[in-house]
Amino acid sequence: MIKSFLLSLSCLLTPALLPAQMDNQILDPDICAVQLNLAGSPLSMPIVNLNTPNNALVLQFDHMGDQLKDYKYTLIHCDSDWQRSDLSDNEYMYGFTDDRITQVQPSFNTLAQYTHYTLGLPNQNIRWTRSGNYILQMFDTDDDRLVLQRRFMVVEPLWRIDAEFVRASKVDKQDTHHEIDFTVIPKGVRVSMPQNDVKAFVLQNGRWDNALGPLKPFITRGDNLVFDYQDQIIFPAGKEFRFFDIRSFDYRGEFVRSIVEMPTYFEVTLQPDESRYDRPVIFRPDADGRFVIDNNNANQTLLQCDYAAVLFSLKQNQELDDADVYVFGELSDWQLKPEFKMKYDEQSRVYWCEAWLKQGHYNYQYMVVDTRTGKPDPDGFEGNWFATGNQYTILVYFRPFGARFDRLLGAVTLNSARR
Repeated sequence: MIKSFLLSLSCLLTPALLPAQMDNQILDPDICAVQLNLAGSPLSMPIVNLNTPNNALVLQFDHMGDQLKDYKYTLIHCDSDWQRSDLSDNEYMYGFTDDRITQVQPSFNTLAQYTHYTLGLPNQNIRWTRSGNYILQMFDTDDDRLVLQRRFMVVEPLWRIDAEFVRASKVDKQDTHHEIDFTVIPKGVRVSMPQNDVKAFVLQNGRWDNALGPLKPFITRGDNLVFDYQDQIIFPAGKEFRFFDIRSFDYRGEFVRSIVEMPTYFEVTLQPDESRYDRPVIFRPDADGRFVIDNNNANQTLLQCDYAAVLFSLKQNQELDDADVYVFGELSDWQLKPEFKMKYDEQSRVYWCEAWLKQGHYNYQYMVVDTRTGKPDPDGFEGNWFATGNQYTILVYFRPFGARFDRLLGAVTLNSARR
């Protein structure tokens, strides 16, 4: 079932969004293993403090093949809804308006050749001067084509956010959902019209595709802004993410069935999965859907991490009616991408797909999508259980009357497993 080598060492990444959209995008099929997070913290969200020294973001990605590419980048300041703000470049950036990536390294001793690119932000050439939402855009200087786009947030941590998990207000959701109440304590800023000036968003595991918001304060108590809604700030809990370990191709990691070395790449077959919708919950720490690039081989650096065509399979007696199945997680940019869409094999009675992935440790789940409505099935093959550990991030924006952009004045992340 393993297909031939994937498009001559490309990632099979098909653009799913238009360049005008301010979302995470990979628009070059040869760009792979994209990560943007806090320096030294590969599982962190891309949220950085405005004026904290040594608090930096790192973008890393690979370009497949042996061709050396020249990339330039720029930053776009956005409002809380990810539309371009009214600020001009020199009002939110100090230094140049664009710059080139200079930290470039070729892969070493790998079957699949690639060039690794690293960018630290802020740096001596570009740094931000305002809080809020930002888009990092990467262009190929050969034709000024947009090839990569990533969201990140810059926060002025002026406001305190006190949040807690509460039992779901509806009885039928108490065993399957997570509900959150929170209070914002403004400091240093006068809020005269909180219903108009303050917006909040809540993210589950760093995802924007199912984020809740904009939310307005439900009530005020003195100066405090209370977001205590019934059955509104609530998420299906899901279950702990599935995972597999391909940090080495010399031996089989967890949930790996076989590893085959081909002349120019590796083929990895994972253990077949089964539906967990009605299965007992197994509690095991996970990475909340994320992945880490890593190499367990002795005396090898991250530049010696290789790539593989990874085969996913999900047992299912018959094909679902009016539904598509996707492999889903940070490995798919939290998007329903064509290369992660599964096909059904009637003879083997499995859904399957292949994906081009770099060595590392990966979390994932299976997403069932109704083809008639385009909406995900909240239960699907995974099911939901209230004791699942997820990370929830609350972002609070402030924009008083007459202001020209949304300031991000508070951000906090809490874990439902640590209630």
